[in-house]
Amino acid sequence: MRVTGIIARRGIVLNACVMIGGADLQRADTLTANRQVKDHDVPTHTLYLLNLGQLGSRDPETGETHFNQVPGYLIRSAAGKTILVDTGNPTALIGAETAAPWWDLACNTQSQDDLPQRLGELGLGVEDIDLLISTHFDFDHCGRHDAFAGSDITSLVQRSQLELARDDPRFDDALWDVPGITYQAVDGDLELEPGLRLLATPGHVVGHQSVYVETVDGPVILAIDAIAVAEQMTMPRFPSTTPDAEAALASRDRLLQMAEETGGYIIRGHDDAQWNTLPHSPQSFARPATT
Repeated sequence: MRVTGIIARRGIVLNACVMIGGADLQRADTLTANRQVKDHDVPTHTLYLLNLGQLGSRDPETGETHFNQVPGYLIRSAAGKTILVDTGNPTALIGAETAAPWWDLACNTQSQDDLPQRLGELGLGVEDIDLLISTHFDFDHCGRHDAFAGSDITSLVQRSQLELARDDPRFDDALWDVPGITYQAVDGDLELEPGLRLLATPGHVVGHQSVYVETVDGPVILAIDAIAVAEQMTMPRFPSTTPDAEAALASRDRLLQMAEETGGYIIRGHDDAQWNTLPHSPQSFARPATT
């Protein structure tokens, strides 16, 4: 792996071009990609769903706590790279009842949900990861970035998220600003390999990104928090508490349109009902019989 054009701040790359396997990362041409998908002329990648714990909230009417998954994703790319998307909850939440101090949520995260344990089920260690994709820096998405301390790994993150996270207390820099991780700032969509690309989906936070993956079972869209739960698939507007509700709606609509055009299967970011219908690692992803 080679990184060029670096302007570094505490291990952060502000402007860089990463080379993986000798090929420059290219910006995604959405129309061309869609035509390739329809023609099935795209290499396929193997996707694994990692269960990295659960977070939940109390139903004010019933008093019951409903939990949703905290996911990570591992991709074995057609070019032979091992790519990780997000790292899940911090180790401090293993066995904890709540997600304090990061959020007012109930927590159900066990030792087997820790990222190194889940990688181990696939016969991998953190040293086997070639590239880390940071969709955004909320605690449940970057909580185990510290597992890569001293690893000299590159992580791809949207430039606007990286710049915001430096000054916004929502994004605990103790979790993501880890010595040994070099951040490459991305502006918009980015093709990593044919059939594998980052999608800029702001709204949930500034600089949020999702991931498009061509698998042997068809296209998959990892919506992350652009579509976190089923209700967000159809709601006419996002809540006013959303950092940018208008952008969130546009990002949701973009993913829905992409799914319609490509036949892509959308995996929602924190939807336990859907999650429980899907195979988790060490099994590779396959679409459920019904969607």
